[in-house]
Amino acid sequence: MNVHSQWAVTNVAGQSVIPILVSAREKILDREAFDGAKSISLDSAASGGAEEKVPAAAAA
Repeated sequence: MNVHSQWAVTNVAGQSVIPILVSAREKILDREAFDGAKSISLDSAASGGAEEKVPAAAAA
């Protein structure tokens, strides 16, 4: 993985987390929807597997 790809991954991760942190701090985060969110693991997505429930980390 080259340096530009690493920067892109870091930017995408950061831009995903910021809205969650801000909305939690402003007390406008829908915790029920956030806690019930589903995620697909990369392994099961590649093999056409089903969704799995992944617990969300508590926002500060």
